[in-house]
Amino acid sequence: MKNLLLVLSFFCFHFVHAQSITARVIDGLNNKPLGYAIVLYNHQQKVIYTDINGYFSLQTDSLMSNDSVAVAFLGFIKFVIAAKDFKDGMVIKMVPDMQNLQPVVVTSCRKTETYTLNKKTGRIKQYIGPGPETRLIIMSRYDNISGIHGYLTKLSILIDEKSPNMQVPVRLRWYEWNVDAHAPGKELTDTSILVYPYRQGWNDFDLPAKTIACPKDWLVFGLEFIYTPEYKNQFDLLKANAEKVKWLSDMQNRWSLSMQYVTDEDDCGFYIVNNGDITRYEKKYDRYFIRPALKFTVEVCVE
Repeated sequence: MKNLLLVLSFFCFHFVHAQSITARVIDGLNNKPLGYAIVLYNHQQKVIYTDINGYFSLQTDSLMSNDSVAVAFLGFIKFVIAAKDFKDGMVIKMVPDMQNLQPVVVTSCRKTETYTLNKKTGRIKQYIGPGPETRLIIMSRYDNISGIHGYLTKLSILIDEKSPNMQVPVRLRWYEWNVDAHAPGKELTDTSILVYPYRQGWNDFDLPAKTIACPKDWLVFGLEFIYTPEYKNQFDLLKANAEKVKWLSDMQNRWSLSMQYVTDEDDCGFYIVNNGDITRYEKKYDRYFIRPALKFTVEVCVE
């Protein structure tokens, strides 16, 4: 957690006037905009997102001469262009990644039942997320005590204290579990699903049928919190470092999430900051680990 809080110091640097380069990201097949695509620069260590219409802007002085700009979106081949070739008004047409498309599984089941995974969330603590220019994915493992393979039909996200100034889209991600590393492994996400937590307490979201599988042993699930370009622009309007630090210190300008206490180390929460590695949350009070307070409704076939 301390590592994430240090993000505040990341924003304290000198800003100068610079020319802005604006580009747009679209689906190369149907020309539809790809909203909230990931844009990486500064040797893929800094991250921003496109807006809902696929547009994004970068300052020329934020691009080094030997740098590149990369664009990533689920289901598409990653696009990379040298910084010197990145021009204002560019339209980036993303190519679908046919090799990574999941096969369509058609099943028939005359009788199904649903149950709640992680129904008892137990003790809860509040977590305050970092500010703009920070891509954050928080993930954890949730044991499937039923021992039956199924599909998620609903996700519930607990928020103790909703920040009134924030409306942060959250992209859902899911993974395999790496038994040897005791950590999330290969990412299985093949569909861009966005949800918008909007109120204090439990936020419930229906999920597309038979899209997110719940294995019979455990579910490894992640939340990617997206700072929209519109929100980041509010931060960029503050020119003085002191103003930026004050703005970041106001918790109403940052999203929050309820974190659940657990005792099993394998159920601990993990996180990714920007384009970094998966990192485990530190142990709390020599006894507890923390992870996102989530509940899942799972549908199983009982024939």
